[in-house]
Amino acid sequence: MPHLDTPPFAFDYDPGAIHYGRGCIADIGDALADRGLDTALIVCGSSVGGNADLMDAVEAGLGDRLVEVFAGTTPEKRLREAARAVERADDLGVDAFVPVGGGSSLDVATVAAVLRARGLSLEDARAEVRDTGGIATPDDPASLTPLVPVPTTLAGADLSVIAGISAEIDDGEGGTEVVSSGVGGTALMPTALFYDPALFETTPAGVLAGSAMNGFDKAIESLYSCNRTAVTDATATRAIRLLADGLPAMTDDETAMDRAVAGIVLAQYGISRPGEMTINVVHAYGHGLRDAFGIQQGLAHATVAPHAIRAMADAGVDLSILSSAFEVDSVEDAVTELERVRDELGLPARLSEVEGVDEAGLDEAARVTAEDSLLAYGPDGYDLSEADARAVLDDAF
Repeated sequence: MPHLDTPPFAFDYDPGAIHYGRGCIADIGDALADRGLDTALIVCGSSVGGNADLMDAVEAGLGDRLVEVFAGTTPEKRLREAARAVERADDLGVDAFVPVGGGSSLDVATVAAVLRARGLSLEDARAEVRDTGGIATPDDPASLTPLVPVPTTLAGADLSVIAGISAEIDDGEGGTEVVSSGVGGTALMPTALFYDPALFETTPAGVLAGSAMNGFDKAIESLYSCNRTAVTDATATRAIRLLADGLPAMTDDETAMDRAVAGIVLAQYGISRPGEMTINVVHAYGHGLRDAFGIQQGLAHATVAPHAIRAMADAGVDLSILSSAFEVDSVEDAVTELERVRDELGLPARLSEVEGVDEAGLDEAARVTAEDSLLAYGPDGYDLSEADARAVLDDAF
C-alpha cells in the first residue's frame, strides 16, 4: 500500500505550548506569569478590537498584565503597522505581544518583535527590504519579545516560524512601490498559543469560511510534500478527518466547532520548519491569484485546489495517501470530499464567481505560480511549468 510508505526523516520541531479547549483563554494571564512576563500589548485589527464578545474574554484572561490594545493591523500587513506596534511597546515598556484574530495580526506582531529586538526604525527596515528582500532575525533570540497568539480564524498561520509583511520602498525613480517581504527563523515560534473554540464563534461566519480552506489545504498538502514525515502524516490525516466533519457545521454546533479548531491545530503541527516546509503547490496557486487579483487566500484555494490535485494525479504523482486520509476509495473521491466541504461552507466553486477575477489576468497568475518558492516543497519529481499552471487556472475558471 503506497500510502503507508514511511521515508526516512529528521523531525526538528519545537512548537510553543499549545492551549486548546473552551474557556482556556482564562488561563492566558497565568501562562504569562509562569514565564515571568508581566506586561502585554494586544495586537489586532480594528474589527477585532471592536468585538466586545471576543475582547472582553481576552482582556479578562490577561487581567492586570494587559497594558493596552493596539488595534492598528490591517489585512495588507504593512511594515509601518509593525513599526507603530514597536513604538507603543517601547513607550509602555511591555514584555509580551498578544496578537488576537487572524494571520495578519500575528504576522505584524512577529515582525514587530524582530524590529524591536534589532532596534530597527521603519526607514532602516524599508532599506533592508529594498537591499536584501527581507528582514533578518536578531543574532540573540532571547532579545525577541515573546509572542502569545490568540487565533480566531482558521487559516492556520499560528504554529509558524515565518511571517509575511508588505513594505513601501523607494522605487528608484522618485516614487514608491509595495513589495512582499517577511521574516523567518526558528526563534520566531510563539511562546504559547491559546485556541479557545468559544472565541472562534465570535468571528463572522463568512470570515471563518474563507479562512477554513486555507487551513484545510495545509493538512492536505502535507501529505504529498517531499518533506512529509510519519509525524506530519499522522497529524495531517487526523486533521483532515476532524476538519471534513467539523467545518461544514461549525457555525451551528459547538461540537463541530471544537473539531474544526482541533483540526486546524493538527493541520499546522510540524509543517513550518526552516528548509522543510510542507505547504506547496496549492499555496503557490494561492499566491499567484493573490498577486494577480488581490483575492483572499481561502477563496483562491476553494476554487483551484480540486483542479490542482487532479492535475498532479494526471501527472503521475502518487496521491493515494489522500484517499486514505479522507477514508474513501480513490483520489477522485478525495477531491469530491474536498469539494463537498467547500460547497457546504458556501465558498465559490469557480474563479469566475470571485469578484475581481477575469480571464485576462490568468497569464500573470500562472507566471507567479510557476515561480513560487513553495513549489520546492511539492511532490518529488513534480515540475509545474507556467503552461501547466495556466491549464489548471483555465479549468478552475
